[in-house]
Amino acid sequence: MKREKHNGRKTRLYGTWCNMRDRCNNTKNKEYFNYGGRGIKVCKEWYSFTAFRDWAIKNGYKDTLTIDRIDNNGDYCPENCRFITLKMQANNRTDNHYITYKGKTQTMKQWAEELNIPYYRLRSRFNNCKYDIQKAFSKETYERKALYSYKGETKRLCEWCRELGINYQKTKRRLALGWSVERAFEE
Repeated sequence: MKREKHNGRKTRLYGTWCNMRDRCNNTKNKEYFNYGGRGIKVCKEWYSFTAFRDWAIKNGYKDTLTIDRIDNNGDYCPENCRFITLKMQANNRTDNHYITYKGKTQTMKQWAEELNIPYYRLRSRFNNCKYDIQKAFSKETYERKALYSYKGETKRLCEWCRELGINYQKTKRRLALGWSVERAFEE
């Protein structure tokens, strides 16, 4: 087989091309079972880096994007591929857990962003609520009810810490140890 000459060997796009082919063809590749092992192939046209590079440039390739198969069960070919962000790629994985809430289906990460709840907290709520979606997604269920009175005003601990410029975790620990509000806020 005649070796193709091009000037792309040290580019990120060349690495993308090599990795794509390796996942589909090399049984020793750790991702082979998700690609070649499932019957995913690279089209014959893209066996040439030059053809792949030309397609990629015409289709919006940038070094900040990754190649994505529109149909996760389809092959790597011009009709089934596009370039997307890593964030979009992460939400398009076959091992994602999808949650349907109020008729809308998204990944937990997408729900966390939409509900403006940190992902780790939403995941913890979901597990703690025994997968009760309504309860896990309800902000009212998880708003801290603990209010602290200090100098004639009553506020949540995070509000006091922000206003007074004191460390939240340290103050929370002091209160848990039984310190008075005044002592915890002033020492």
